[in-house]
Amino acid sequence: MSARDALDAQIGYNLRRASTLALSDFAVELADAALRPVTYGMLALIDEQPDIRAAELCRQLGMKSANMAPLLADLEERGLVERDDHADDKRVRVLTLTPAARKAMPGWRQQVRRHEDRFLQRLTAKERATLLRLLRLIWTDED
Repeated sequence: MSARDALDAQIGYNLRRASTLALSDFAVELADAALRPVTYGMLALIDEQPDIRAAELCRQLGMKSANMAPLLADLEERGLVERDDHADDKRVRVLTLTPAARKAMPGWRQQVRRHEDRFLQRLTAKERATLLRLLRLIWTDED
């Protein structure tokens, strides 16, 4: 077996290990808010793009509608997201954060920054920027 074939030399294995560590630390940091990375991502994107349509939210997060629907329903039940009629087209429903979620979002963003600082503490700012750039190269269609 070559060194390249060893498990600890495989990109996928290392991504999974890093992901497991990140998810675990995220869960601890945001336990009080009962947010997971996927639900935080939904809320953050709705915050950044008020009146976004659910289909567009799915597209931007790379999720299937069937997977997002129960998560949106849960966020609505928890009083964090509202679905409203589109201003110009009453057939279309748009998503906005509730006032409570808008008020909580800066604190949640701060908690996520703490989580990322802790998770990436061994990396310099330049290494973090490189990691982000490389990860984006893997999953985006942008050049």
